Parts: sequence; C-alpha cells; structure tokens
Amino acid sequence: MVVKNGHIYNGKQDFKCHERGRQFIENFTKITTSEETKALIDLFLLERKLLSGIVRGAQVSEKWLQDYVNGKYEKNSPTSEDIFKKKGQLRLQADEMWSFVDNKGNKQWLWLALDQETREIAGVYIGKRDREAAKQLWSSLPAVYRQCAVVYMDFWEAYEQVIPSKRHRAVEKETGQTNYIERFNCTLRQRVSR
Repeated sequence: MVVKNGHIYNGKQDFKCHERGRQFIENFTKITTSEETKALIDLFLLERKLLSGIVRGAQVSEKWLQDYVNGKYEKNSPTSEDIFKKKGQLRLQADEMWSFVDNKGNKQWLWLALDQETREIAGVYIGKRDREAAKQLWSSLPAVYRQCAVVYMDFWEAYEQVIPSKRHRAVEKETGQTNYIERFNCTLRQRVSR
C-alpha cells in the first residue's frame, strides 16, 4: 500500500510504501545547483548563517548542503605545515564542555584547544572526560603547539597528568587567561540549543 508522505524540500510529492517501509518520489529528476546559488551559499557561509537557514534561503536539500560544506572544508583546510605562526610564544586555551547526543543518557565531552592570538581551534577531541581524552586532545594538536605553546586551562587533573609541566598552566577563570575558550563554548552551547 502506497500513501502520500508529505513533500520534499522542492515541493515534490513524497510517497511511502507500507509493505517495504521505503520513501520515494515519482518521476524523480536530478536537480543541479547553479553557480549563482553556490555563490549565494558561499556568502551565507561567510556570514556564519545556520545551515537550516541556508537550506531555506537557497532552497537546497540539507544533505546536499552538508556534502557541499564538507567538500569545501576538505579542499580548503590547511595542514599544520601550511599554518604560518609569528615568532614568539604560542599560547593556547583549553577547556572541555559536555552535551548529549540523541538522548540524555549519551553524554559526550567536547575537548577544545584554541590559539589565544588567532582564535583558531588548534585541537579537538570528542569522548569521555578522563585522562585518555586529555591525551587525545594533546595528540590532536599540531607538533608546533606541542613543542612550543603554553597551555592555559582550569584545574582538571587530567590535564596535569598529560600535558608536560613546562607547557601546563592551571589558572582560575578570574585571571582572564581562558576567557576566549569559555566564550567560544558558551556560544557553541547557545547555537546547539537553538
């Protein structure tokens, strides 16, 4: 038995087969995205618009947009050798925050290290909140940071166990040495909640 199942992003009727549990569209035609639409999407991305807003504004599918953004990232992401750093001391701010995936029983911790000068994310790890996760964050950093950077963070003991004492600086929030990463985490929480 086939029934109507709403419409897809471009207004075409979507159908569902109850016997097989599959969704389909009659007379499917592949729609190519024009260069003008891609240019508009690039402008939206520069303005840091939400992907759901870009889907509505550019009238493209979520899957196509995610594939397009992933492709741009892979093509344009610099390697650690491409990143030029000024001479002088490198400073990182590290922090961790939690959120849940799919349900509240699946708590995940997001570990981030942010370059204090450029505000770039230098290292990232998603997992538990333990020594192994701190080790994964440390290993995600480019070699230049592991060799030269001073890392400011809170007093979580996993950092002390992993980061060399010459590189490790545990500080209170009031010092302002972790304010950029705290602000980034707060912004991220607000975006996720939306």
